[in-house]
Amino acid sequence: MRTLVAYLSSSGNTRKVAEAIHAALPDSSLMAMTDVGPLDAYDLIFAGFPVIAEGAPRKARRFLGRARGRKVALFLTHGMPAGMDEFDAVVPNCRRAAAGCELLGEFECQGSMVPWMPRLLRLYPRGRVRRWARMTGEAHGAGHPSEGDLERARAFAAEVRGRLTVP
Repeated sequence: MRTLVAYLSSSGNTRKVAEAIHAALPDSSLMAMTDVGPLDAYDLIFAGFPVIAEGAPRKARRFLGRARGRKVALFLTHGMPAGMDEFDAVVPNCRRAAAGCELLGEFECQGSMVPWMPRLLRLYPRGRVRRWARMTGEAHGAGHPSEGDLERARAFAAEVRGRLTVP
């Protein structure tokens, strides 16, 4: 099965997850979304990006628009710790960006936030997000994606591809 692992990464978090997925699928191609040409050569696309403003960034939305009608699995990185109510809308927002694709699943994990992001989030209109922005360390994803996160990404990739290759 011709598989593409395409990613958009600004701080390196999503690239790390993409590399883990690629390692689980050694015959796959690994490319930055911005470097991917025509998608006709691929049967399965893993598309990864950082969550920006609770959804997919514009470049990821454009890429997913090109992938309409194709089998796609999403992988997302974000700065929010588990359990934040504000995260509830994120995965559905990202799924909407893949409308028109045959969506096979999604993987998400926390990533280490760039140092300036907490300062920006302090301006967010919701109080809980502003309180989170004032926290430090683990609340901002320090140490993520962790080896455990990357192992879960590898398992996700193998599971998605396994569903398609079993007769």
